[in-house]
Amino acid sequence: MRRSGLLWWLGALALALAAGGLTFRVLTAAVPRMAAAESDVMQGVVVAAVDIPARRTITAAELSIQNFPIAAVPEGAATTVEQVEGKMATVNLFAGAPIMLPQLTTPDIVTRDLALSIPEGKSIIAVPTRSSLIAARLVRPGDRVDLLATFEITGRENDQQRTWFESVALLQNLEVHAIILPGTQLAAGGGQGLGGLGGGQAAEGQAAGEEAPRGGVFSTTTVEEPSILVAVETQDALTIRHVLDIGGVLDIALRGVGDGSLAVTEPVDQSYLATRYQIQVNR
Repeated sequence: MRRSGLLWWLGALALALAAGGLTFRVLTAAVPRMAAAESDVMQGVVVAAVDIPARRTITAAELSIQNFPIAAVPEGAATTVEQVEGKMATVNLFAGAPIMLPQLTTPDIVTRDLALSIPEGKSIIAVPTRSSLIAARLVRPGDRVDLLATFEITGRENDQQRTWFESVALLQNLEVHAIILPGTQLAAGGGQGLGGLGGGQAAEGQAAGEEAPRGGVFSTTTVEEPSILVAVETQDALTIRHVLDIGGVLDIALRGVGDGSLAVTEPVDQSYLATRYQIQVNR
């Protein structure tokens, strides 16, 4: 009986070892098949179809979809054209390279990296204006405006020197890239207007007296009147600067959405008003 019991246990042990060996062989054979199956799973990734320079809006024609093994897809890679089209790259993108979402920014969202949103061939200038449209929070970044100016001119008329004021449409159809508000004026808004923008906590590393930008609206206690930031050519920037330096006053006129027309205007002075409204100057 002892011998029979020993034989039974030896048989059971042999069967267990055989079953374990069979299981091991099945699993080791399955792992390569699973790895091969995983490598067969592909993921579409957005790549640059051509070299795309930084700081320019990306179009759909410059993009293509390329399939990669899912294990080789970089983390943060764009997987749909919609994620990239209309965005702007902060670095140069090279043809065939996957496009990474952290490399992209939205052109119409102005942050302290303001230079990323400046069109080629133009520069940004801050234009101070006491326009009630800005004070009432009726102008937002992305709106288009006409810049109006009134300044004093000295000249000669009938061999006599005289001075008069002239009003002109200085520049038309300018996009408001950003707005700078006095800190007290932004706080007085109580968080209303300009998309619900209100005063906020200063960002880390930010200069004293400034508040963090929110949707293209900046605040600082170092200015007394609001300014709009517009992108213009160098000659136009000099014109704006000179009008301000001679004591001219600037105002803005808000355009309707999609209105890109350019009006033919005449300078307005007292003589223009007298002629237009048939005012008798000599009485």
